[in-house]
Amino acid sequence: MIKFFRKIRQKLLSEGKTGKYLKYAIGEIVLVVIGILIALQINNWNQNRLNNQLESQYNERLLEDVREEKVILQAVINYSNQVLSHAKNAIKVFEDSSDANPNPLDNIIDMYQASQLQDPYSASSTYKELIASGQINLIQNDSLKTALIRYYEIDWTNVGVFNLKNTYRDNLRRKMPNDIQSEIRLTCGDLYIKHRNAYQTYLPKNCEIDIDYNSTKSIVANLRKDESLKEDLRYLIGNETGKLNDLESIQKQLNNLVSQLEEINND
Repeated sequence: MIKFFRKIRQKLLSEGKTGKYLKYAIGEIVLVVIGILIALQINNWNQNRLNNQLESQYNERLLEDVREEKVILQAVINYSNQVLSHAKNAIKVFEDSSDANPNPLDNIIDMYQASQLQDPYSASSTYKELIASGQINLIQNDSLKTALIRYYEIDWTNVGVFNLKNTYRDNLRRKMPNDIQSEIRLTCGDLYIKHRNAYQTYLPKNCEIDIDYNSTKSIVANLRKDESLKEDLRYLIGNETGKLNDLESIQKQLNNLVSQLEEINND
């Protein structure tokens, strides 16, 4: 094609038709420019198509992550509620409350289970990939992008009461006999249920330990006299209550994020 145009130009010049040559040259330039613009438009269209496909894939993966995150967060809330329930039962024993459970076997279980903790984690692999690769701007929905950044940059697993030292746990486990701790761990330890790609952890609602009643009664009587344990337990109850308040706020934010992603993926 280029040779063809060159021959025409040469012929016009050889015949002395300068005016026609200039018009032809200008026309040729215009055609080249139009060709370049069309090529750029096609390239941009193709790139946009690829970006839209990639965005759609990321939106699907993000939706999977936040659904898994819902499971994880709910499991943490449930576990924290269980720990708090045991702690409230135990503090009644320490404070010699009139409605405290009179059974020392239940008392020792409540004291121990109140010291349990859970290491939370977040399903954030897709978001971290978007940030690390610099592809977060593939998310064209500004509202969704803002919601993602606000949620994941907080990192709820590493803020607030999650960073407070559990002094009751350390204190109690130094003073409670090891054989009792081992029996409770064996009979009343964490249970796991797989849900989607996450595991839900919870404490058994009921458990029976094989420990002598009278010796346990004596141990409970000694532990309840320990003022440092009582103070640490009160501190723990305050922390768990604050943690649940924070988690409920985070849960609302997460539910909103899930709704946005579900709406986008269903369009």
